[in-house]
Amino acid sequence: MRSLIEQVHGGREPAHGLDEALPLRRSGWQRLLRRSMEALDRLPRGLGSAGAVGFILATGAYGVVEGGHAPAVLDAVTARSGFTIDAVRMTGHRETSDSAILAALSVEPGSSILAFDAAEGRERLMTLPWIASATVQKLYPDTLDVVVTERTPFARWFDGTRTALIARDGTLITDEAEALASYPDLPLVAGKGAAAQADAVLAMVAAFPPVDERLEAVVRVGDRRWDLVLEGGVTINLPEADPEAALAEVVRLAESEGLFARDIVVVDLRLADRIVVRLSPEAAERRRAELAKKPGQRKGAAT
Repeated sequence: MRSLIEQVHGGREPAHGLDEALPLRRSGWQRLLRRSMEALDRLPRGLGSAGAVGFILATGAYGVVEGGHAPAVLDAVTARSGFTIDAVRMTGHRETSDSAILAALSVEPGSSILAFDAAEGRERLMTLPWIASATVQKLYPDTLDVVVTERTPFARWFDGTRTALIARDGTLITDEAEALASYPDLPLVAGKGAAAQADAVLAMVAAFPPVDERLEAVVRVGDRRWDLVLEGGVTINLPEADPEAALAEVVRLAESEGLFARDIVVVDLRLADRIVVRLSPEAAERRRAELAKKPGQRKGAAT
């Protein structure tokens, strides 16, 4: 147990003491102690011992609570009775480290299992980026049982400045380079609003295999429509309204006209009555040269 906790604190002991002395002031419970002692002097002789014991317990408890020392006292008492946290059993985590879980639980050497708040520990675990759900149970006399469920990366999201892993619901998980390198094949989504809408657009594209098989990225434009980036640098501009119908037309042209075999860079589907295709610079130059030829010189011209 201590070795795991030392991972959190780096093997360092917390600092104690103050750099300067502070003036002492008699506290409220100290004044109560003085008055109680004076009252004891006035008790009948037979009540002295019992009264002294009761007085010590009462004033001691008051002082502990008033001074905010109850957790420390409880830890000390339970340490002597065997109710300290000696083991933390953790399951369900792969991306989250043991030390991160221990730090979130705020478990220290000698911590009381009686004083430990399992509900608060769970809430702190839920702040860790990979954790989707968690349960924390106290197993008396000395063990915490922690079960977590981690988020599953669904896509990589580029927000204009950084790339991060996101869950299916759009929750940002992490932008750590090591984690990103572990999921290089996840689809890339980009643009404002893309994270929250990624699941829907990727499901839509998946219904059109000729496009989905070539998909490299989806880009949210103006938080209202999508561009699809295919292998080879081809971009499909989808319309805001009825993008499924537009994709169906792309697939029809790919099958009947060999659309994806052509030297094109953009297929613009934003106009309801036409499809605009933009050729690559090289293909456009060849087309201009072909059109500049005299009719009899054009390839395939009648002789």
